This record gives sequence, structure tokens and C-alpha cells, in this order.
Amino acid sequence: MSSVVLELQKEVTQPNCDIVSILRRAHLIATKLGLKDFNQWIINELNGYSIQKDAPEYRTVSGQLKAFNPYGGWIPVMLNEPDLEGIICHPKMINSISEIVSLCKGDSSRIIMPLPAEIQKGINEMCNNPIPMQMALHIPSTAAADIIEKVKNTLIEWTLELEAKGVLGEGMSFSEHEKELAKSIPQQVYNYYGSTNVINGTTENLQANAGNIVTAHFDYEVAKKAVDEIDDDIQNSAELSQEDKEEALEFLRDIRNKIETKKKDAVIKAALVGLKDFLISTGAGLTVAVIQAKMQGLF
Repeated sequence: MSSVVLELQKEVTQPNCDIVSILRRAHLIATKLGLKDFNQWIINELNGYSIQKDAPEYRTVSGQLKAFNPYGGWIPVMLNEPDLEGIICHPKMINSISEIVSLCKGDSSRIIMPLPAEIQKGINEMCNNPIPMQMALHIPSTAAADIIEKVKNTLIEWTLELEAKGVLGEGMSFSEHEKELAKSIPQQVYNYYGSTNVINGTTENLQANAGNIVTAHFDYEVAKKAVDEIDDDIQNSAELSQEDKEEALEFLRDIRNKIETKKKDAVIKAALVGLKDFLISTGAGLTVAVIQAKMQGLF
């Protein structure tokens, strides 16, 4: 009887393989072997990731920020903050693998990814646009195709590891010995796909930039309004888990207290930067971009 692992290995190396079908078969194998962590990665690839924080680094893409001009079509948008632009222009695609495959089959060499409404609003305010413009990232379709290749590479390396350990399966069954052997194989995905060439928005420069903001005048009432808006942004963020939202809101309660007691603007700025740094650590890049835009109006 043939080996299900070797069959999967052969199928994934075919030029025009069906990656969705392959992932479903890998799901069956991982389930039967009791590999919960690796199986969760497979399920996430099939169904998509709920938030960017949970998506692997290989799903980071680089795009160009553009606005739609009714008279001139899509035009590039240049932000005054390079680090902020870096965060916005290098998101992780959280779509299911089947959606990514469909996007890559389009006729255009570019994929247009609309930005969330709150991000578009923040950018329009930063650019002082009298009439709000539609904002979107224009991403090369090759960047999305690279995600598919990383998934294939991960599956190939995984099946090679199974083969090396003697975990081959007979039909769709595995012996108890094979199940034990399989558990000794690393299940972390980064052990398989290796390093990528995608560029992530760095947090070091972002923090340094925020620390160099010069205060000309501080308006406590304007600060209160900005904090209320940031509160709404956090509560409505699709990037943050409930636990991260609660911790971020705790930051805001402390910031509100500092504003109400009229602490020095430098103290309030430091507290806001602390909130921003926390959000960066969660991977909530777009939420950080909104907050950064609103912070610029305060300092």
C-alpha cells in the first residue's frame, strides 16, 4: 500500500499543484499524527488569520500607498512620516490561501487592498484633504504569489522531516510508533520556510521619531478629544485581541488621568508613546498608524 506522506510530497512538488487540496490532505495527516501546533498552522492557512498579529512573517507584503483621484485615477500618497508610511505599506495578508490564489489569477500585475475606514480617515486628516479620498495599497501580485510558494516550501520540508524519521503512513493510517516519532519533529513553521526578503516596518526608528517631536503649544481639551477618538479606534480595531484591547484601554485610563490633572505635556507625550509601543508589540500596525496620526496633532 502506498505512503500518504510520500504521495503528498510528490504532489506538492508538481508545477501546477492545487495548494488548497494539498493543505486539506496535510490537515488529515497532521490530525492523525496528533501534531496540534502544525495542524493549527494548516487550519489558519485554509481559513485565513483573524488578526495580523497571528499571521507568520512570510505573509508580510510591501505595497505602495495610493489615493483615488476622480480626474486622474490612482495617484501616489507621500506621508510626512517615513516610519508611519513603512507601517502602513508593509502589512500582513491575512486572507485564506484560496483567496490569495484567486487574487494571483487576476489579469492585473497589482492587487488593490483597500485600507480600513479609520486608517483612510486618519491619512486624509494628515494630508489636510478638503474632500476625503479613497486610500488603498497597491501590492505586486508576485508578493502574494510568494506567500503560496512559502506554504509549499513549508509542506515540502515537513514531509521530508517525516520521511527522515520513518513516518510514512500506510494508506491513511499511522502506527503508534510513527505517531511518537512524529512528535519529535519541530512544529514551528519558521523552522521550515526559512528567512524571507520582505521588509518589516521597524519600531526603533518610529520610537526615535516620536521622541523627537517638539512641543509648541499643548491644548488639554484637544488632547481629551484625541484620547476619546483613540479609545474608539482601539475598541473597533480588528487587529487587536480582546486581551490586548483591555490592556491598551488601561493605558488610556492612565493617560486620561494625566490630562485631567494637567500633567506636563512631556509626561502625557511619554504615556502616549508607551501606548503606541505596546500596540506595536501586538503587531497592530494599522491601529498604530491611526494613533500616530492623531498624536501629531497634539505635539
